[in-house]
Amino acid sequence: METISHTKNKNYTLNNYRIKFFRSNILLTTDHGSWLALSKEKYNSFRKSTMDKELFNLLEEKGIILTKHNAGKVVKDYRQRNKFIFLGTNLHIIVPTLRCNQSCIYCHSSSKHVDMKEYDMDEETMKKTIEFIFQTPSNIITIEFQGGDTLLRKDLFKATIKYSEKLNKKHNKMLKFALVTNLTLMDDNFLNYLIKHNISICTSLDGPSFIHDKNRPFLGGGGSYTEVVKWIRKVRGKKYPISALMVTTKYSLPYYKEIIDEYIKQGILSIQIKYINRLGFAEKEWNRIGYKIEEFIDFWKKSLNYILELNKKGIKVKSRYATIILHKLLTDTDPNFLDLRSPCGIVSGQLAYNYNGDIYSCDEGRNYEMFRLGNTKENSYKEILSSEQAQQLISCSINNNYLCDACIYQPFCGVCPVITYAEEGNIIPKLGKNSKCKIHKAMFDYIFEKLLFDEEVRKIFVSWIEHK
Repeated sequence: METISHTKNKNYTLNNYRIKFFRSNILLTTDHGSWLALSKEKYNSFRKSTMDKELFNLLEEKGIILTKHNAGKVVKDYRQRNKFIFLGTNLHIIVPTLRCNQSCIYCHSSSKHVDMKEYDMDEETMKKTIEFIFQTPSNIITIEFQGGDTLLRKDLFKATIKYSEKLNKKHNKMLKFALVTNLTLMDDNFLNYLIKHNISICTSLDGPSFIHDKNRPFLGGGGSYTEVVKWIRKVRGKKYPISALMVTTKYSLPYYKEIIDEYIKQGILSIQIKYINRLGFAEKEWNRIGYKIEEFIDFWKKSLNYILELNKKGIKVKSRYATIILHKLLTDTDPNFLDLRSPCGIVSGQLAYNYNGDIYSCDEGRNYEMFRLGNTKENSYKEILSSEQAQQLISCSINNNYLCDACIYQPFCGVCPVITYAEEGNIIPKLGKNSKCKIHKAMFDYIFEKLLFDEEVRKIFVSWIEHK
């Protein structure tokens, strides 16, 4: 791998680019998110400044060489892809309660027993939290409810929606709400309320009952699959969208086909195959439910291969994570997925608010006191964002460090200080050992292999980003 940045010819300047060999081809990527695969012959011609007009025009179009004709566009593309840096925090995660009626074996929130009401947010804290959220300069605000499980506090949820809408009459933001719930405490009246207020719903479905029930039992025992599926079907029966994600445990690894088939059976055709983070309960149970990174990568590849097989048979299912990567590679607009950007979503893209008003750098950051930034009853948004602690966390989430800068995928990737801290005890990663680094490299390798050398799959990939 090599990074080059110098002048070769009076007619053009070389842009900063990185290379990686893919079979007989050489992949080049640039800081502004452009990429191109060249044969060795054409790459050597480029290096020696002996390109023909066709190759010169292609390199100029991709911004790998800079001329008076394309320099402005390259700058514009770079600014467009990184515009999220200047928008302000737009995702705000509220925890109305840490209580939960389930005891999921990998719960990253370390939820509390259903009877421990001291872990509920009170109305005063809720109002202070919403007032804090509306201080963001972002014109778009998404308030996402997590837990515990919010459905234990339906009253506070509704009060939060009402107060947010009241404040928004003054601030006139584009206001969105999202609910993350295990669904098992849903009722018809509350579902109708969610639909009436256009609140997005996301749940967890880890696969068929024999996997889901092992991963996500009720508090006190018994599986939750039957209730979850019942409410997924009710939501879909009302023609209302619902999304779900699965977390991969050791129990999931042999059953990638069964998991994908379960999603299709329930009518959910976008599947996020999620690596288990060593946070909360998962850290304590790692020897029982964890696995090697290489095992997850193998599981992810098998899952994606099966999804592609189904697509070839006309079943329009897709991998959500692969689709996000494809948007980054094949479109001019970055999807602003917080895990795959630099800086990552920490502080600048999201903030999390615990039941007591404590402000954390992100949802995962709630596991560690070092990621606590303040409290909504004591601090303003400006104080939090301008604090030395927040700035250091954002700085550590920028992938312009020495090791990342040598990577072909640096323009498309991101790092996570929280996961780094959980795995390494330090917010500055040792990337050779970092799980996210290994997983992201494997995903990008796989997707580029398919884009470059499999025409049938390339057409399927393009269809994933053309249709929602």
